[in-house]
Amino acid sequence: MRTTTFAFLLTLALTAAAPANEPAAKQPAVKPAVSEKHRDLLSSHDTVARFTGLQDHKCMGRTSLCPDRCGESGKLAVFEIVKYVKYEKPGEYGDPKQEKFMVLVEDNMKNAKVPKAIRDAVIALKPGDLVHLQWNHDYVTQAGSKFPERPIKDVSPLTKEQADKLTAEAPEKPKAE
Repeated sequence: MRTTTFAFLLTLALTAAAPANEPAAKQPAVKPAVSEKHRDLLSSHDTVARFTGLQDHKCMGRTSLCPDRCGESGKLAVFEIVKYVKYEKPGEYGDPKQEKFMVLVEDNMKNAKVPKAIRDAVIALKPGDLVHLQWNHDYVTQAGSKFPERPIKDVSPLTKEQADKLTAEAPEKPKAE
């Protein structure tokens, strides 16, 4: 009780000592940290792929939000790589050529996990459709954090003829490395 009374009286005295029309203490303006993203390309994948469908994906993380509210459960789009059109690996740690590509399109709360145009294109596909699928494997630095990202650059439907023309000079189907 004695400490509480003393703290109250001290606060009251300090408040009364400050001039009425001036702030108690001027704080220097603090600029928020700029959260620019810096990307390093580790690998680039340009493929003809077959859409195998959307699957329900359940996050197996162990946070208090998993699996329902963490944002990592939802609709997973699965593609089987038919043929690579082009592949580059300028980074030492880039992904090798893939036989499959999977991406979470939206979480179970219907929040988009990819850009709207990509999401709409994927949802319009039917299992078995051929697509021109391009993505990168990037190493991203943002606000002191470093993490990988695999953004989709293109997912466009193809006819069998368009797929054949696109892959005419491409190497054979990749083996998992």
